[in-house]
Amino acid sequence: MLKLKHATYVLLGTALFYASCSSKSEQAVAPTIANEQLTSAYLKLTNEANASDTTSCRYRFHLDNNGNVKSTDSTALVIKANAKYDVKVVMLDTTQSPTFTVSDEIKQRQNYHLFFFQPTPISSANLVIGTSSPYISGTVTSATGPYLNLAVARTDLDTNTPPLQVGLTDLFTTGAASTGNLRLVLRHQPNAKNGLYAPGSSDLDVNFKVTIK
Repeated sequence: MLKLKHATYVLLGTALFYASCSSKSEQAVAPTIANEQLTSAYLKLTNEANASDTTSCRYRFHLDNNGNVKSTDSTALVIKANAKYDVKVVMLDTTQSPTFTVSDEIKQRQNYHLFFFQPTPISSANLVIGTSSPYISGTVTSATGPYLNLAVARTDLDTNTPPLQVGLTDLFTTGAASTGNLRLVLRHQPNAKNGLYAPGSSDLDVNFKVTIK
């Protein structure tokens, strides 16, 4: 069984955290389970109209000798206006040798994981993520603009009955040129996943700067 240390970090003045992930069977997972350690989170994008047009952004955690986050750095996401991008979420633990691809493990345990995406600022006409899932913050207060013209839809499904979205693969649709932020949250929901944000706890919670031009 993979057993990794708990990590905490501060992002944009807000205390955020990793929370429980386990290597136990997907069919019988206890809510109190060991944490997975992530040191890098990537969004990798391919323009649907031009497969050679690829880009990515990265959020990285630098750990001390005790496995606690001592600093972070990130790269911005720059994408074209009025375009559609196929997106893949990749998460790594570089403290292991060879580097461990945490997102592959999330795929194996997709029945109790769910990604949420929150573009900000956001208009009152775009208050959903994916299909009918509630907006990530639960209660929505619309920004006054200018808005980040980005819509996100998850494109993968788990094996629950009925199947529920996961978010390891997604579709980003851009509108007019704009700037803002994209919050990425991975919710860990053993024996509780229902397509909503509320159940469980957060394994990952990061923000990326976004420029659409």
